[in-house]
Amino acid sequence: MSGPATVPAPDRSEAAPDVASVRDRVEARVQRSLRSRTVTWMTVGFATILVMTAIALGAFVYQQRGIDAVRHTVAVDGRLARVLSAVQDAETGQRGYLLTGDEAFLLPFTEGRLNVDRQLDWLRDLVQDDADQRAELDTLAALIREKLDELGASVALMRGGDSAAAHTSVADGRGKQVMDAIRDRVRRMETYEADRMERRQATVSRIALALWIMVGALAVLFVLFAVSALREATRRNRLSRFLPQELVLRLADGDGSLKAGRRQQAAIVFVDMRGSTTLAENLDPHRLSEFLSAFRRRVTRLARLRGGVVDKFIGDGALVVFGLPEPRSDDAARALAFAQDLVAVIARWTDRAGPTGTVRIGVGVHYGEVFCGIIGEEARYEFTVLGDAVNVAARLEQATKLHGVPILVSEAARRAAGAPVEAWREVSREPLRGRRERMAYHTPAGPGPAAPAPCGDEDVPLPAAGTAV
Repeated sequence: MSGPATVPAPDRSEAAPDVASVRDRVEARVQRSLRSRTVTWMTVGFATILVMTAIALGAFVYQQRGIDAVRHTVAVDGRLARVLSAVQDAETGQRGYLLTGDEAFLLPFTEGRLNVDRQLDWLRDLVQDDADQRAELDTLAALIREKLDELGASVALMRGGDSAAAHTSVADGRGKQVMDAIRDRVRRMETYEADRMERRQATVSRIALALWIMVGALAVLFVLFAVSALREATRRNRLSRFLPQELVLRLADGDGSLKAGRRQQAAIVFVDMRGSTTLAENLDPHRLSEFLSAFRRRVTRLARLRGGVVDKFIGDGALVVFGLPEPRSDDAARALAFAQDLVAVIARWTDRAGPTGTVRIGVGVHYGEVFCGIIGEEARYEFTVLGDAVNVAARLEQATKLHGVPILVSEAARRAAGAPVEAWREVSREPLRGRRERMAYHTPAGPGPAAPAPCGDEDVPLPAAGTAV
């Protein structure tokens, strides 16, 4: 059935291409901004954790250096004590020999002199990085050499038989003065190291406290970050139970325009399955559920492939919107492509069951102004598309049964899509059921394009041939 030829109205989609292009670019920037909001917060969180981890590692390394410094101080003190002990051993051996003449006392004298040289060498290695301590050690070494020379001279006199001269050299007090100077120099070096150790221990204690605070803060931050991520994931999962996935991301990112609602142009597609009542009569509930799930998967996959959003499934039907979350200039064109693809996919899928297992669909497409938004509370959101355009699309789908065609597209949708007139056959201009105004609606003039592969045909087969549908 065809209506009288008329002069096509001007194509508004071609009237202002520059405006549409600018609008698309602005919408793309808005989408990128919304998507990046969550990514930004996650990036900041990870960066903060990394920085705090780096600071904690730095503090740990510095603390280890402080501990090494304390060990160094302890080592210096130990070597100083051994140096003093070696000098005292040499002096004790010298005194014993001078008093008794027994050369057995010369053994600690000799060993003490040798041990002093070894201990001084180790001390030089320990204080080589400290100019103050090196200067003190040089003075100490000079005093020790003077003391050892004095001890050696008295021993030589005694061994030469001049015990009186040996005793006189001890009694003149010079050896005692040098020994007192040695003890004083050792105490100065020990005091210097003790002061350094106290400062280092205080620094290490402060760093240890800061490190524990940092570790605690890092642990708290990890917990908060994990809790935040878990809450966000839980919120998105809860939203995805009630809303299309494409809208969940926008709502989770804080886009308030969807909750507030807005008027916009959109392409509305109604899909309905033919023969589903007979299927329900001939299939057990479980098998029917599998079949409907497979049908819905195909609708959802094709809608996403073409950039549409499945607003809702109504039994064996579906309402698909093109223009969400933001309207685009090619919404109508993508809606028409979706309608033709879906008819081809469902036909190919159901034809495997043979003529008696064939199920077909009807699709109605209209383009116009709608009001869309999210209603309800977060525990039970619902996305709604309202407006006369929705009613027209539903009536067009119902009219496919009357005219025996799988697809009916309004003139508004065809013109918005920029579809060539020769590719679409006008079916009628009669008012749709329940409406008074006349309008032109079309069906594809020839076979539609081959259905895209991504929808797959392997999910759930139709009932075997011979099953009534």
